[in-house]
Amino acid sequence: MALPLDVTKLTVLCGGPPQPVVDRETGEHRTDREGRPLYRTDLVVLGSGRPELLGVRTPKEPKGIALGAQVAASGLSVSTFTARDGGTGVFYEAASLEPAKATGGVA
Repeated sequence: MALPLDVTKLTVLCGGPPQPVVDRETGEHRTDREGRPLYRTDLVVLGSGRPELLGVRTPKEPKGIALGAQVAASGLSVSTFTARDGGTGVFYEAASLEPAKATGGVA
């Protein structure tokens, strides 16, 4: 089950360029359930505590986001998984990652 994350009180920055998600066993570009290629982008998330680095998967390659730039993460969610070897973990997914719109703050 994917749990949605509310990013309205967070600052999200690009922490690295998008990279294809590659199957470790076959070396092939992994796809989602609809057959769309997956990409992983590292994001730095700033809230009330210390910054966190999240690897976020998207079903299309994010375009136009630069290292350190603010990012709009649409449909961000977290899911848990159990690996074949019995290990567990979490992964983050977003419907899309785009450059954040300027808010017209004070100069």
